[in-house]
Amino acid sequence: MAESLITKRAIADSLKLLTKEKSFEKISVKDISEKCGINRQTFYYHFVDKFALLEWIYQTELLDTTLQDVSFDNWREKFTGTLEAMRADKRFYINTINHTEDYIQRFLVEQAGTFFIRAIDELDEKSKVRSDQRQFFSKFFAYGVCGTIIEWAESGMQAEPSYIVDNMWKLLTYCERVAYMRVTEEGFIDER
Repeated sequence: MAESLITKRAIADSLKLLTKEKSFEKISVKDISEKCGINRQTFYYHFVDKFALLEWIYQTELLDTTLQDVSFDNWREKFTGTLEAMRADKRFYINTINHTEDYIQRFLVEQAGTFFIRAIDELDEKSKVRSDQRQFFSKFFAYGVCGTIIEWAESGMQAEPSYIVDNMWKLLTYCERVAYMRVTEEGFIDER
């Protein structure tokens, strides 16, 4: 493992330990550096600020790990794994979601939006969805999924991950049926 990555992981671990002691908003770069045993300049060499560190943790320890190679065939298992990973490090995720205002929500929506754009592209083989619609649809679903995750975290992660994923599956199935009925019965009509 490269020395830079080892240092980044040590800095991330320090932040995660600190989130068990106090809220994210009250943690400073100085606190993280001291906990890690490095100087602040070393922290800034690797991360612009504590929010960049937080994004890095979410991306590398959660999204890249649990959602790697996600597809239509395995998304239920992958998404369940993501929620289970969050639950395994519950205090960190609840703390950072509750104490970063909407920063984490925006980050997650951006990541989910990219996923939904890819999904729409795969489903829209005949390119019937306009570019502006593609953007709207991806944001709509990204906000829905991320809002559900954030509400779940803010309420203490009480519901089982499988409950959330199963309900998302049902919603997807119902939407798919309605869309299929509309396409087969009326043809895809763009009212604009």
